[in-house]
Amino acid sequence: MPVEPMVFPAQSRLLHLVILLTLTFALTVGGILARPIESLSLFWPVNAVLAGVLLRFPRQATLAGFALVWLAMVGADLLCGSAWVPALWFNLCNLGMVVTLWQLLARLPRLHRRMRTPHGVLSMFAASAAGAAVAASMATLMAAPWFDQSLRATWLAWFSEQFSTSVLVLPVLLTAPSAPALLRGGAEAIRLAPLLVLLASLAFAIAFGGPGAIAFPIAALLWCAWTYSPFLVALLTLTAGSTLIVAVAQNLMHFIVPQSEPGVTSLVSARLGIAMLVLGPLVVACVSQANRSLMARLAHQATIDHLTGVLTRSAFTRRANALLDSRQQHAQALPLTLMMLDIDHFKAINDVHGHAIGDQVLRQFAAALQDQLHEGELLARMGGEEFVVVVPGLAPERAKFTAERLRRAVQDLQVMQADQPLQITVSIGVAGCAADTPAPSLDALLALADQALYQAKAHGRNRVEQAEAQRQVI
Repeated sequence: MPVEPMVFPAQSRLLHLVILLTLTFALTVGGILARPIESLSLFWPVNAVLAGVLLRFPRQATLAGFALVWLAMVGADLLCGSAWVPALWFNLCNLGMVVTLWQLLARLPRLHRRMRTPHGVLSMFAASAAGAAVAASMATLMAAPWFDQSLRATWLAWFSEQFSTSVLVLPVLLTAPSAPALLRGGAEAIRLAPLLVLLASLAFAIAFGGPGAIAFPIAALLWCAWTYSPFLVALLTLTAGSTLIVAVAQNLMHFIVPQSEPGVTSLVSARLGIAMLVLGPLVVACVSQANRSLMARLAHQATIDHLTGVLTRSAFTRRANALLDSRQQHAQALPLTLMMLDIDHFKAINDVHGHAIGDQVLRQFAAALQDQLHEGELLARMGGEEFVVVVPGLAPERAKFTAERLRRAVQDLQVMQADQPLQITVSIGVAGCAADTPAPSLDALLALADQALYQAKAHGRNRVEQAEAQRQVI
């Protein structure tokens, strides 16, 4: 009696919680060490990163998971010299941001949650604003003992930092492709022109300075959004936004805001402006990606037969004509063979066993042919049970041997019907042109092969016949 392998779900769950604890601790220590002394962080990505991780791995978003996140934050704060009360309370504010983001975005359908639609981008913006408001409001309750600023200034500083950081960081995590998707899709080809223009616009914005300079990269970001994937656009908006925020904080852009509103500093204004600046490129990136995906699906439907996975008739016509035109342009033209194939008694299969079995026969028939063909050889479904094969470089005098190999591959198929094998066969008509001879048109080749196919059926089916005009070559 075979022994089933043992599974340890509790151990796997514990490992994931340990990873979450370690990640939170490391991010918090890094954020604390990077912030100015006795000041709020210039850039605090911890909350957005953790919210993104929990949205991508929702099994860790439990009461225990959130508790571990908070404890890791507190532990990191204490390790870096903070007192107990601010460490406990202000990290509870950070946890409030994480929980709010998770609660609002986890309810969305996966398509929106992964920011593949404009609705998803707008939802991310709204959730970021709500989470930042929760964290800022909680922080303001304890502001008096720890900050010299007014409650209004504290709320605005906390809100602007949390909101801008979330808007810049969270899209990177939500749009990031999974590891299997990266392995399947390979590396994305990068067009350098939009990236170089973006870098130049950032340099010009810093050199030019002034409040309006934060809008200088918008045209380049829109170009990037139209060109790159949403994930790359999210990375570029993070790079551009963080660069501008640091430039404003270091007074590199001479960004001055009139103090008409208490608490509205240059950094607060810049953060909010930059956060709103990236909304357009992210939406454009989603729309552009959806448009590319739609066009790819339409092209696939026009090229590939949905049932069998081989070329459609129209796609075959285009490629075969291109192949013949290319052959005519060479002084020493290669030979070429075209075969028409028709499944024997297919109508009877449909009538007796049903269309579901008929579709299964078509799929397995096409798969058997594809296994026998090589790269550069064309296989298409012309309609119903009729298929066509084009083999460049195959001379007519050798075509019948190749066709026989295809016929035997089909004859060896075992299509199961009610636990009983269903035998199928194919009739094949062959036509072609020898080397260094002008090729007839595609229509003429198809007509010759169709005549040979008719002869194969007339002579008993499950056989290969050569076109009449080419039999003397064999």
